Amino acid sequence: MRMFRRTAVAAMAAVAMSLAACSGEASQDQEDQDKLEDEVGAYSMEQASEIPDGLIKQIQDKGVLVVGSKFDQPLIGQKNTATGKIEGFDAEMGRLLAQRIFGTVDEEGDDANLQFVETTSQNRETYINDGTVDVVIASYSMYPERLEKFDFAGPYFDTGQNVMVAADNTDINSVADLAGKDVCIAEGSGSIDNLAKENPEATITPLADYAACAEALENGQTDAVSTDETILYGFTVDKPDAFRVLDSANIFTEEPYGIGMKLGETDARLFIDDMIDEAIANGDWQKAFDLTFGAAGMPTPAEMPVPNRY
Repeated sequence: MRMFRRTAVAAMAAVAMSLAACSGEASQDQEDQDKLEDEVGAYSMEQASEIPDGLIKQIQDKGVLVVGSKFDQPLIGQKNTATGKIEGFDAEMGRLLAQRIFGTVDEEGDDANLQFVETTSQNRETYINDGTVDVVIASYSMYPERLEKFDFAGPYFDTGQNVMVAADNTDINSVADLAGKDVCIAEGSGSIDNLAKENPEATITPLADYAACAEALENGQTDAVSTDETILYGFTVDKPDAFRVLDSANIFTEEPYGIGMKLGETDARLFIDDMIDEAIANGDWQKAFDLTFGAAGMPTPAEMPVPNRY
């Protein structure tokens, strides 16, 4: 067992050093996150005294809330490869909902009462309809046409569509400048139709998700990426020298993020609306913001979201 060649030993040592460096970075990141969570404090959300029949009662009876979430959007829904934890504002909304239903949140082991399932713009509606998830919390805008097919609680966050370009790009400074330019948008996203209406002269290239779009932009394969400003801002956090989001004056849509579920779940929708109102009133919404967007330097919105109790 000890008769390794020196070259093999050297190679293994190099790998070990590399892994140690990566482990050190991951450990530091986790320490920073733990410190932030301590500073922000625990949520105050209490278990609801009454659980309505239908979806919410079914979730409580089976003992687990299954949330469709993005796994590739920094600050919104992103899987931490070191810890396996889903991080971001949408994920925090999922945790608050689980706490409202069960009184506590447990994401590990056989007794876990909260499970996140990776959900994209392409499959989120399928996952709702076939029961893969109970609800979708994945930067899912409450467009009027969607309200005809699904029930939505919320909005729990208000944003709008903007444009991201390479940091050194000086040609694109407005949505009008996208005429004749290639713009990447995730397949199945409502952002495609929005941009087509705002600037019909832009060439839209759909890719699987926004991580792929950001990579294409960084590699010079597209001129810009367009979607909700919250999503774009998340990519600049990790790579501020690579990307630039246009001034917020360029926002050209209203994107009220809602929590989607099967059509006809009126009681569940109103239950979750109550949860959002409670989170705003007791400070939990602000804590979720401070753990995510706030930690990245985004100012707290001037106005809190108001659920649309349609």
